[in-house]
Amino acid sequence: MQTLKHILIIAHNTFRESIRDKILYNIVFLAIALTLFSIVLGEWSVFDRSYVIKSTTLSVMSLSGLLISIFVGISLVQKEIQRRTVLTLLSKPISRVTFIVGKYFGLLAVIAVHLAILTCIFYTMLLAFHAEPTANLLLAIYLIFCEMAVVIAVALLFSSFSSTVLSALFTLGVYFAGHLSNQLLEQVRFASRMGEMGDTSTALFEKMAVVIHAVFPGLYRYNVTSYVVHNVALPDMYLFWNTVYALGYVGVFLAIASWWFSRRDFL
Repeated sequence: MQTLKHILIIAHNTFRESIRDKILYNIVFLAIALTLFSIVLGEWSVFDRSYVIKSTTLSVMSLSGLLISIFVGISLVQKEIQRRTVLTLLSKPISRVTFIVGKYFGLLAVIAVHLAILTCIFYTMLLAFHAEPTANLLLAIYLIFCEMAVVIAVALLFSSFSSTVLSALFTLGVYFAGHLSNQLLEQVRFASRMGEMGDTSTALFEKMAVVIHAVFPGLYRYNVTSYVVHNVALPDMYLFWNTVYALGYVGVFLAIASWWFSRRDFL
């Protein structure tokens, strides 16, 4: 119980510190502006206005969540190290694992509030323009939240042992690899079936694609915009298994981040 109390205290302080960050406000205002701009895009587009608003807003939610995870998340640990406040915190009966987990849940709360604000604006827009705000939209937003939960864990992992710039680049690399790994594997297997590569090259590229697909988190699983905007039902148990999938990767990344952070010497 004492450990849980320490985690909640660190998470609460992290949340309060994050919402005072100017970068966070810039990202939030940009996301709101782009969300409202989707109305204009809907008027200009040859597609249905409701379709444009839904697809654009969901993309804005994912992109803005990524920016918050990177620019705010990476600085959480680095600021404590640069200001030397980490020494004060760790001198108290608080383990380094508790510190990392508390930071994680603090930023996760920031993402939750950010998505909640955009969801309210999103549904207000849909109601104002007599579009259909289906329950599937909430499922899509929940999956975006799961995706950001994984990205935050990745950002904390890299920030626990690397500089701010490198952590941002590594996190972006994992994000794009997670979204493109499935397509890469499919393309390599398609090229193999069509005989477009030699046997040696085919085997090598296929093994590399399989490794990338297996190691990197499959963030493409959380992009269900095409299902939502066309009112197509998600497969049975899709939410459950992808929630478990996200929790598994979050646990692994936080465990590695905690282990690495516990080995660092700040003196």
